[in-house]
Amino acid sequence: MGFFNIGQKDEYGKQRRIEHRGKHLRASRTGGVALRAQAQALGARLTANTQRGFRVSTTPMKNTQIALQNGRFVLRGRYGSGPFRLNLSKTGVSVSTRNRLGSFNWLKPNRSSAKILGVQLRGKNAAALQVAYMIVAAAVTATGLLLRLLYGLILLLVAVLDLVYRLGLATPYAWRTLLRRMRNKRLFKRISRLEAVLGEQMDNWGKEQLIAAALLIFVAWGRGREAKEAAPALGKMVAEHGSDGPLQRSIEALSDVDQSLENCREALPSESDLPLAAFAMISRRLPDRVSEDELVEVLLQIDEIALQEGERTVLQERMLEVFADFAGLQFFEEEKVESAAEATELHADSTGSAESITAEDGQSGDGRIDLNTASLEKLQTLPHVGPERAKAILAGRPWSCIEELQDVEGIGAQRVEDIREQAVVEKGN
Repeated sequence: MGFFNIGQKDEYGKQRRIEHRGKHLRASRTGGVALRAQAQALGARLTANTQRGFRVSTTPMKNTQIALQNGRFVLRGRYGSGPFRLNLSKTGVSVSTRNRLGSFNWLKPNRSSAKILGVQLRGKNAAALQVAYMIVAAAVTATGLLLRLLYGLILLLVAVLDLVYRLGLATPYAWRTLLRRMRNKRLFKRISRLEAVLGEQMDNWGKEQLIAAALLIFVAWGRGREAKEAAPALGKMVAEHGSDGPLQRSIEALSDVDQSLENCREALPSESDLPLAAFAMISRRLPDRVSEDELVEVLLQIDEIALQEGERTVLQERMLEVFADFAGLQFFEEEKVESAAEATELHADSTGSAESITAEDGQSGDGRIDLNTASLEKLQTLPHVGPERAKAILAGRPWSCIEELQDVEGIGAQRVEDIREQAVVEKGN
């Protein structure tokens, strides 16, 4: 519909100003109804309007108009294509901003305009609407910028965390050291107090005394018992666990250290982390007294003694972490060997019959290692079995059941259960 511009959109997609502009007739809410005629002569435009009178105008330069309106000189101009425009009119110079609602005049607000549903407003009402519109628009723009900034910060944080993670993977030792320090931050304060009470005495202990103290702290203190009361029973348990080893050689030292540990508890009765701090001090000193293999052996045997009394307590689980941190060890979960039933494959002969072929000597049909037929190298792939224990297993053949492995030095009931998952004794061997 061309009449009154109904249905027509402006550059912002809104309803154009509702008015009628014909060849000789103009009608609008603000301008009323007027007859108008226009002609060109000598480069000038001649306009006659029943409401505004007679006007002669020309355009000497772009966006500039010079006119005589009913005998009065008129200079008009609009300059600028950005958010701000410079305006020249008969009332002087002003600066305006064009937006979706209309135009706001910064120097002369009453000359602002606003258009709502095609209805053109001017003056104070238009200025008030423009101010409200610009406040809302500024708030929306600021919110958008804030959300973009927040999104950018999140991306930056993700990138930094990813970089830290990658650096941690690239330098695992440094990363583990940092984690250990963070995990034991509070414990270091307890250790400094305990060093003043027991540190010098520990420095004078030999490896037997240190191992005996570690056993008492882990097994007795780890379950809330006194070291002196638990020492005799622990000595018997260690003697029954094996015949010769670092832990067995420390049995006599239990009576040398049990009273010292209890004196330490009496001297620091309010220290809740005393067992952890004492265990950390021993874990720090043991690597200087024993070899790495003996160090691991001692810890595993102490753990096996503790498991004979039941599942580990929360304190004992934490002690294992402390031992690893302060002794410079790292624990890994042992991966179970997958079933190797595929190791036995069938192939058909020329008549179509099938025969089984054993893929590797020393393996049973379900893929586990046969203690009676496996080679020395194959036996060493079993949990807790090194070169010496593998030789002992070879020397003890034939085996009739897995439980007989407890006759091998250093293999207790708990280790037998670990070995059982990957080993078997085939019948008829």
